[in-house]
Amino acid sequence: MSSRTNAVEQRARMPKKAFRTVRTIFLVANAALALLARQRKYARVESKSWSEKLKQRRASRNAADDAARRYLVYVILPIWSVAGFLDWVWHRQTRIETTSGMKESAMHLLMMAEAGAPILTGLFLEMNAGALALMGAGWLLHELTVAWDVKYTISRRKIFAREQHTHSYMQTIPFDIVATLACLYPEQFMAMFGLGPQKADFRLRFRKPPVPLKDFAAIVTCMGVVSGLPHLEELWRCYRAKREGLAGRDIPECAQELYSST
Repeated sequence: MSSRTNAVEQRARMPKKAFRTVRTIFLVANAALALLARQRKYARVESKSWSEKLKQRRASRNAADDAARRYLVYVILPIWSVAGFLDWVWHRQTRIETTSGMKESAMHLLMMAEAGAPILTGLFLEMNAGALALMGAGWLLHELTVAWDVKYTISRRKIFAREQHTHSYMQTIPFDIVATLACLYPEQFMAMFGLGPQKADFRLRFRKPPVPLKDFAAIVTCMGVVSGLPHLEELWRCYRAKREGLAGRDIPECAQELYSST
């Protein structure tokens, strides 16, 4: 009798046990689905956040490019061109064609090319480690040529205070350009020296989008007409004086006595 009763009780407990097992499986499955849905939601939020960060980074980079272009075209170029024109005026007043002559005039054209390299690089090329290295090389060569120019000229032609102050502007502009763009693109500048999270990119590529036509016209006007043509005229004037045997005629004796040993 008791064994029959136990069997009946076991049969009665089986549906309850099965129900509990099914309920447990259902709860576990429901929890797993909820966890999966939550992970997908976080993944979508994280993906959206990352895409927004990329958009913000691109917008920031475009703003930096635009700021650099406007700074070079509307600030640096006019100052550099006016300083170059004034330098030509001072050379003419101290009769460069009959004092230091063609050699100094050729140095001036060389320095214009060396100082123009950072300006044109910043305007026409995409900023990366390669462009920054090219600009830095132009600045360093410009400094070396300045030292060479002063050493050669000082014993052959008077360099008045007004010309020296003009030189100070012209000499600092290439460094100002390199320093400004290094601050606007710190990742690639640091990557040049193996620092920072980015890898150095030394490939030279044209800027996209290219420089607007009005900016290109301003570049040609400033660099070519305001500063370039006068210095070409100076070189021609020095060549003509040398051909006529006038080179060195007006070298001050005091300059030769004071600086001939430098």
